[in-house]
Amino acid sequence: MVSVRKKEISKKDKNLIAELDQQIRSYVQEYGTFSDSELLNQAISDIKKHHENQTRKSGQPVIIHPLRVANYICRAGLDAPTVVAALLHDIIEDTKITHKDIQKRYGNWYADIVKGLTKIKKNERSKIEAGNNIDATYQRMLKTMAQDVRALIIKLFDRLDNMRDMEFMPREKQRRISLETLNVYVPIAERLGLAQICQEHTELCFKILYPKRYQKILKEIDELKQARISSIHAMQNSLHKTLENQNLEFNLVEPLFVHPSTQIKELDPIDHVLEGFRVVVKNGMACFNALGIIHTNYNVIPLKIRDYISNPQWNGYEGLQTEIRIEGEQTRLEIVSDEMLKKNQFGIIARWQGNPAEIADYYQLYLSQLDHMAGDKDVRMSEVLGYVQSDQVQIYSPKGDMLVFPKGATVLDFAYGIHSDLGNHCIGALVNPTSFGASKKRVPRERQLFTGEALQIITDPGINPKKSWLGQVKTSKSRSQIKRALEQQKVASARNSGRLLLEKKLRQKGEKKVVEKWLNTKQVKEALKQEKLSANKFLQEIGLQKRPLLKFLRKHKLLDFKQSGRLKGMIRHELWDKFFGSEKNIFLIEDLHNPMIRLANCCFPIPGDKIRGFIHEDKEIEIHHFNCINYSSKKIKIPLSKIPVEVAWRIPEKLTQQHILHLQVIDGAGILFQITKIIKDAGVTIINSETAARQNNDADIRIETESITWPVFHKIVEKLRPLKFVKKIWEEAPI
Repeated sequence: MVSVRKKEISKKDKNLIAELDQQIRSYVQEYGTFSDSELLNQAISDIKKHHENQTRKSGQPVIIHPLRVANYICRAGLDAPTVVAALLHDIIEDTKITHKDIQKRYGNWYADIVKGLTKIKKNERSKIEAGNNIDATYQRMLKTMAQDVRALIIKLFDRLDNMRDMEFMPREKQRRISLETLNVYVPIAERLGLAQICQEHTELCFKILYPKRYQKILKEIDELKQARISSIHAMQNSLHKTLENQNLEFNLVEPLFVHPSTQIKELDPIDHVLEGFRVVVKNGMACFNALGIIHTNYNVIPLKIRDYISNPQWNGYEGLQTEIRIEGEQTRLEIVSDEMLKKNQFGIIARWQGNPAEIADYYQLYLSQLDHMAGDKDVRMSEVLGYVQSDQVQIYSPKGDMLVFPKGATVLDFAYGIHSDLGNHCIGALVNPTSFGASKKRVPRERQLFTGEALQIITDPGINPKKSWLGQVKTSKSRSQIKRALEQQKVASARNSGRLLLEKKLRQKGEKKVVEKWLNTKQVKEALKQEKLSANKFLQEIGLQKRPLLKFLRKHKLLDFKQSGRLKGMIRHELWDKFFGSEKNIFLIEDLHNPMIRLANCCFPIPGDKIRGFIHEDKEIEIHHFNCINYSSKKIKIPLSKIPVEVAWRIPEKLTQQHILHLQVIDGAGILFQITKIIKDAGVTIINSETAARQNNDADIRIETESITWPVFHKIVEKLRPLKFVKKIWEEAPI
């Protein structure tokens, strides 16, 4: 929206700049400190200097935009530092000023806020990592907003001011920015209770995206108002007189009309213009008094009473709602106090008491979710949008604390929402455990949450997160915690395997020291120092078979190999391998649930297949089928990050378990019959089967078998793989 200005600033714009300048200075002088005023003077001077000769598409000087955004912050009643940050919010993006310049002139807080609100450019993105500029920008923006909620408020006002100027932008850019506003900023504003900002943003998007339908809606609303205004006034007067006759002090009885913003997703013509009435009273107690008066003077619609005073909505909305008949017409009624109305319209801003931590605490769960999304390198904007736009459920702890989760969240999400340790060992929960006379219903961890429930988490210290848990949670925070726990398990498992391997080798060589004492010897410490290894990293690498143990021991002359060499010559090779393990670098897979093992999704190997392995990110071994298309050709270059390692199955052939086969097939007649025939011919009973259609004429088939041995299961899979209609086949992990 910025270009170089070639003409002089108009008198009108000069007056506007002077007026905004004066209003901002007066506000900071009254509510800020002397230091704040000095920084403000510096900020105004900087933006005038660095935005000089820049204009917006509207033709106005660029400086008007940061001044207006800062003025919105003043009118919202936020603190002086937020006003200064608002003035500077575009200076990195639109001028040659850098993050370091802001840091030097204003300090770390201002520099981080401004950087967090700045778009990531292509040249900057290349320095970070390959990927999408928009996702990278949102990642940084969300991180900043989660750390200090004031950045979020600046961004919402920044976008609002840009939307008000959108008519001057090219049509393509109008649509792109409006869709982004509608899908990102409107849900965020709604989640933070910013009803007025949300409403204006939505109406501006409606006006730009669907101009003809928007004008039609305005006309329909106006015509309906004219047709119904006399009956609406009669209903309003009836309510007014009823409250007056009972000597209730109230400030206002006003009709609530349909707003154009609510019609953006509605294609049908408007069939009503009156949404209901709002009664504004002095305080919370007066709300209940008004409700009692109204209910004793009008016919009440059953089951339509909602108390959002004792139990506010997920976005902070407070008030009483009911439905009654006035003048024979069913009408919705909202009863709020002055303070509630302010909170309902201005949400997080109305709760500002001079301390950003206070309003951050109020929206703690929501902001922590954004923080986890920003901190998760795998998260994409689709997940963020899904979260901010989702319906919410309110759940209570046994102590009565309320937590808010997106609809579809599970018991496991609730456990992680309270504490990571509760989540890591969660096996289920008791529902409404403290309700008098209510049964203590026990539910599993994957069960969905429902509004109003109280939960007491049940844990088992012997239970730890599994990869399948990622499919049992809804929130980014839970996924992040599970991933972190799995990573820790992989590292711990690798170190433990390394410790056992080293201990075995020390015993084999006649070394009497335990592993810890051996690692602390001077000679070993020196060897580790030369290899730039810590003791833990050394154990991890030999556990993953990344570093050949015998080669390391020989290189640094840490054990006597002569004695063991004579002993090996006296024992047959196969017995030596059985008792002491081969000197080859082979990782034996004895348990598919070992956190160090990851079965590749590209080829879906199972026990019995010929396989190859690669060390992945120094934490796990990725197992591929030997003929995997990604690694079978000699022409294919294996990434340097993936270190090959020899692997082999060592799973007992007599081990039996139930299996869940999942097949992606090209849909057609007789396919299910051919698949089930192969399974039945192997003498295996099918417990359950499900079929679901996919796009592009594909289908998913899920088959659950009785308990069978791995050789039998492998035989079935080997016969299914060559079928022409089978695109993918894998075993589904048990929940």
